Order: sequence, then C-alpha cells, then structure tokens
Amino acid sequence: MKRDRDAGIVLINVLVILSIASIVVFLMLTSQEVSLRRAQSMAAATAADALARGAEASAVTALRRDMVTAADTDNYTEAWAQVAQQEAGLSTGRFSVTIRDAQAKLNLTRLAGGAQVEVEALLRVLAELEISRADGARIAAEIASRPGLKNLSDLRGISPETITALSPYVDFLPATATLNLNTAAPLLLRAVLNNRSAALRLESRRTGAGVLTPQDLDRVGAVRPALAGFTSQNFDIDILAEVDDITVNLRSRIVRRESFAGRSVVVTRRAFGVPVNTVPAIPQM
Repeated sequence: MKRDRDAGIVLINVLVILSIASIVVFLMLTSQEVSLRRAQSMAAATAADALARGAEASAVTALRRDMVTAADTDNYTEAWAQVAQQEAGLSTGRFSVTIRDAQAKLNLTRLAGGAQVEVEALLRVLAELEISRADGARIAAEIASRPGLKNLSDLRGISPETITALSPYVDFLPATATLNLNTAAPLLLRAVLNNRSAALRLESRRTGAGVLTPQDLDRVGAVRPALAGFTSQNFDIDILAEVDDITVNLRSRIVRRESFAGRSVVVTRRAFGVPVNTVPAIPQM
C-alpha cells in the first residue's frame, strides 16, 4: 500500500512539474510573440516615417529647383506641384501627398501694420462670405493689438462658425508674404482686386492658361494691389504614409529664402497629425 501511495505522489509531482513546464513554455512563447509584434510595429513606424520624410525631401528639392528655373511665377502647373500624389494603395498600406501654396490665402499677419488696404481686403472677403463688418473690425483690431498671433483659433470673440468659414481663405503667414494671384481662390481675386468684372475675366484666363501675368492684369484694366503678387515663398505639404496599420500624418511648412548668402529652402515647421501653425518653429542654424 505504501508503495502505491508513493507512486501516486510521484505521479502527482510529475504532473505538477509538467504543468509548470507547460506554463513556462507558454509564457516564453507569448513573450516572444509580444516582442516580435513590438519589433514589427517599430519597423513599420520607421518605414512609414521614412516614406513621409522622403516625400517631404522631394518637395524641398522641387521647390529649390523652381527657384532657379522659374523664379518669376508660382502656379499649380509647375513641377513643384506635381509632387502631389493622390492616395494610392501599397502592398503594405497607403500613401498620399498634398502640396499647397500657403500664399493662396490672405495673410492676416499683415493686418498688424494697420494698413487700411489690408483691412478693406479682409472686409470684402467677409462680405463675400456674408459675415458682418463688425466681425471684420474686431478681427483687425485684435490682430493689431496682439502681434504674434499664429492661428485663427487664437482669435477671441469670434464664433467657431466664422472661423470655419474663414479658414479656407485666410491664414497667419510671415509678414512679407503676399497673396499669390496664380493660386488664390476666385473669391479672393474678387476681394483683393475690388473689381468683379476684371476678377471674372482673370479667373477665366487662369483656368485656361493655368497662370496669370502682370500683362493679364493690364489687359483687363486691373491694378495689382500691394498685398498681391505672382510668386510664393511659403508652401504646406500634407503627407499620409501607412505601413502595416502604422500611420504617419506629416504636415510641414516649407519656406524659400533669398539672402546675400544665397538661396535656401528649409522646413520651418513640422507637425504630426495637427495643424502646422499649432507647433513651434524649428530652430534654424
């Protein structure tokens, strides 16, 4: 009987040991699987980031080349605009690139100087959008009293509905940035030229040729306002790169500069998944 009891105890011990061993093996395999998934996620994140940075670098290169080959105009028929890529499916995910002329919008920063021509242009934009002049006066007064504003959402006393209506047409840009007549929306052409007939003819000309010139303004009897021009130095790029369910949404502000030291094209802001104006500027050497 004692021998049978001892044999039973031994069997129980063996079963316990086997159970513990099974648990240990399971934990080891689970740990390895978790580590493998973590490594795969890190690799996918690195690949998505590299894809996004590569698209950003392509835009910088195209804009640098454009400074040399076509310095007198910036429009959406040029090579820099062809960097854009509609969303495409990749074997590992998705990829898209949108590049926009930031100077296609009216520059609110210029209101800080208090020039009446800038204020009147804003008021005409508001009139086109059926927003009251009182809102325009408040916006102009606040910008003049609070220099350094960077984002529409920072404006006080302006309703979210008004900000939403304005956002496609206005932005805070460097003070020297003028409105590019080649890329501005038709509403902005009407507002800044203050000549509806001329604006409509210029819009038609631009639709057909893809570009406007000073001679086009002369032909329709329009005077180019000081706040407008035909070139740009500020561009925004929005990149979506997805690899194995890891998504990178990179938004960059690219600026072209000319100085005695030469020409340069630099990324001045870089944001991930948030508006580019909401992040600090990148320190430049």
